This record gives sequence, structure tokens and C-alpha cells, in this order.
Amino acid sequence: MLRGALLGVSALAFALTVAGAGARGEDDPVVAEAKANVAKLAGPQNYWDGPTSSPKPEPGKKIVFLSLDEQNDSSRVWGQFTKEAGEKVGWTVTIIDGRGSPKTWIEGFDQGIALKPDGIITTADIASLQEPVKEALRQNIVVMGIHGWAYPGPNKDLGVFDNIQQDPKEIGRAQADWIIADSGGKARVIVTTHCEFQIACTKANATKDRIQECKGCKVLEFSNTPISESSERQPTLVTTWVQKYGTPLYITSVADYTADFQIPALRAGGVDPKEVILVSADGNRSAYERIRAGNQYQTVTVSEPHPEQGYQAIDEFNRAFHGQPPSGWHQAPYLVTPQNVNAEGGDKNEFIPSNGFADRYLTMWGVKK
Repeated sequence: MLRGALLGVSALAFALTVAGAGARGEDDPVVAEAKANVAKLAGPQNYWDGPTSSPKPEPGKKIVFLSLDEQNDSSRVWGQFTKEAGEKVGWTVTIIDGRGSPKTWIEGFDQGIALKPDGIITTADIASLQEPVKEALRQNIVVMGIHGWAYPGPNKDLGVFDNIQQDPKEIGRAQADWIIADSGGKARVIVTTHCEFQIACTKANATKDRIQECKGCKVLEFSNTPISESSERQPTLVTTWVQKYGTPLYITSVADYTADFQIPALRAGGVDPKEVILVSADGNRSAYERIRAGNQYQTVTVSEPHPEQGYQAIDEFNRAFHGQPPSGWHQAPYLVTPQNVNAEGGDKNEFIPSNGFADRYLTMWGVKK
């Protein structure tokens, strides 16, 4: 009975949406712009717009990689490739598992300082680590982040030489552009986020703002809930949204993790995967698998180039050790869709740009391949 009622609401909502937004979608220049952006962001990533020169690394440096949580796919891969790139230049990279909480991040950072490294890089929230960061700086240890705060680049206030990541505003805008293009300018969207993290709030607001530029699109709700409550709250929330707004719906999230708890509720409610489309970010293995399967609600993720960013981490440390500023570069977002899910490393459930990044860095460093 619930499923029938929901589908009845869906048909009515869809009819009203088409009647009110169809013509506007066709005439809206934002739709054409979104389609052009999607073609680029989902296309071959074989171009290199990163740095073209770097100092020759001095061997013997010691780096500590403090992982947010080694159970997290992204953090684990970032550490693996930072270690791989470091070993190429004769450095030692020690990986410490932060085990997923501010308390254990601080313990891990303190453990890293005790190793007397030349640099520490972390995927944990650096704002939560200010006391050990200050101690590291007192000992002339270079501190860097990968997703360490909201934006790529340095942050003097946090004591960060550089923070390696895609721009969260660009990620949010990429999500929105795919939705605008896919819907032909008629999307009805719920934007979800976890604003206890600045990066998450920035992504989601960029998505909302871009959707609102589309004349025939509508942001139905901006949902901000703590990430620690995702497993409890997301199942109820998605059920409520389908009942309240009907379908078709697009639901965005700032991380693939959120979809893990939305999908079982949608499936249990008998909701057609073509009627509720999940658009997320990070590019976790689970996201690739869902997109590839084609009937798991999640249709898109904006994937981070984890292996490439591991190599970039070593390059940014190298610049710091030579008294140079950060490179100032970050990789543009990459949209993973059903059409390209096996491209650009997708067959390995990972975004590995085909731009030859490893060889480019090794050449800049003067390392024989």
C-alpha cells in the first residue's frame, strides 16, 4: 500500500514538474553550460596541468603519514601511494592508524612526533589537532594535510604548509551540473551534508547554489545531520523524503558513506532505482560497485585521485624542505558515471588519471624510472 501511494505521489509530482519546468529547461543557458561541463569532467583525464619542475629531493628524509582511519578506503590508499612515492626518492614513510576519532588522532600525532620526522601529513581534521601541530612546528617538523581542512592550499592559522585535495566548491558544482544535465533542467533535489566539517558544508552549499541557478530546478531541502548519526538517521530521512516530495528525486551527499545507509531503506520501501538517484563524492570502492551494477540508486560519484595525491604529497614536502612555496596545484573533479565507470582506473575501483602523473613527478625529481 505504501509503495502504491508513493508511486501515485511520484506521478503527480513529476507531471507538475514537467508542466512547470519543461520549457524553461530547454531555454535555460545553465543547462547547456552544465552539459558542457559534464562532458569535460566525465571525459578522459589524460591531460597534465600540474607543476612542470621541482627541486631534486635529498635522500634520507623521514615522513609520518597519520591516517584518519585505516578502515577508510581513501585514507588507506593515500598512505600507500605516499609511501610508494617516498621510497622512490629514498625517503622513509611510516604509516600510523588514527583509528577514526579525535582522541586517537592526537595519540597518533604524538606518536609521529616522537619518531622525530622531517614531516607529518594527515588525513584527519587538523583543527582537532592544534596542540600536537604546534609542538611539531616548534620542532621544525613540516605539517601537511590531505583533506585536512576545507580547502586546498596552505593555512598559516592551522600551521599547515599545504593541504592536498580537490576544491570542495568545484566538487559540489560538479555534482549539481551532472544533475542539471541529466534532468534537462527539471531536477528536484535534496542536498545532504554534515556541517560539523567545514569541507562538507562547503561542498553542499556549492551544490545548492548551483542547482538554484537552474530556472527549472528546485532544491526541496537542505539536510544537515551529524555524520556520526548517519546509520540511525539516513534510513528514516530518505523514507520521509520520498513520502513528502514524491519522485523522481535526486539526493546528493558529500561522501559515498552516506549512501551506504540510504540505499537499504529505499530498497526496503520498493522504490524504483530510476526514480531516486543518489549523487555523491569521494570515489570509494562501494560507490564504483554500485554505479557499475546499475540498479543500486547511486549513479554518480565525484572521485578523488588518491594515488596521484600521494605522489603530490611527496612533491609538496620536497618543496618545503627546499624553502619553496607549495605548487599551488590541485586536480580538477572527475565525475564517475555508468558510462565511464571502468575508465581512468575505474576497473580497479579507483580514480587513476591517465595523465602519467607518476612518471611526470619522477622526471621532475630526476629519478630514473
